[in-house]
Amino acid sequence: MKDPYLKSFKTRLKPFSGRPDLTPMVDVMFLLLIFFMLSSSFVQVTGLNVELPRVSTKGSMGIEKFIVTVEKNEKGCKIYFNDKEMTWETLKQELAAVSSISNSGKVIIRADQRTPFGIVTQIMSLAEKANLSTFIVTMPPEEKKETVFEQNER
Repeated sequence: MKDPYLKSFKTRLKPFSGRPDLTPMVDVMFLLLIFFMLSSSFVQVTGLNVELPRVSTKGSMGIEKFIVTVEKNEKGCKIYFNDKEMTWETLKQELAAVSSISNSGKVIIRADQRTPFGIVTQIMSLAEKANLSTFIVTMPPEEKKETVFEQNER
């Protein structure tokens, strides 16, 4: 005797054939790529060739981009403010303008290691007259290392 209800309980599932759909995985990968690209910090370094002296630091801070660069060449020193060549008078005017618009009141000085210290102090003096703090960049960003102390031989 056959049960009349057996027909109604037949499974409608079929075995999976073919390759899995990779579209959701590709979508997730693109979303992760976009997330990491947008959340990473980009530090733009100017195209001016400046040899910075090597010093170790423990951290960095976020500062608005007000950068005074001093480039040493055969003819002397050239001064740039945010990659624009300046004279002493135009630099003084730019620093006064920065003082009025800046939230942090900080200026970064990137000076070639061959630059005379007097030029750096003149820039610091101009910044101080404009009520700005100055930071001197002393190490290229890609070479951050810890300080190694060695014993002196006597």
